[in-house]
Amino acid sequence: MTDLDQMLDAVRTMPTDVRLEQLDDAVLRGVAVRRDRIAARRSLALAGLLAIGVGWAGSIVPAAPAQASPVSIGMSDYAPSRLLGQ
Repeated sequence: MTDLDQMLDAVRTMPTDVRLEQLDDAVLRGVAVRRDRIAARRSLALAGLLAIGVGWAGSIVPAAPAQASPVSIGMSDYAPSRLLGQ
């Protein structure tokens, strides 16, 4: 046997570190957290693009001038705006 073979045999007989047994769980937790962050960013970007699109479309579509209804349906005669004469 060469020196390298003897060194590899010595490493093979050494006890394994306890932290190596927990490594799989830590890696999978990290992957899950990263996947959740990416999904959250993607959802936020989609919501932002949708908001921009709706705002842009709303600014292009011509709107009719707003007019108040002559009869306020369901409004009490004792409402503050009625009492103040507005």
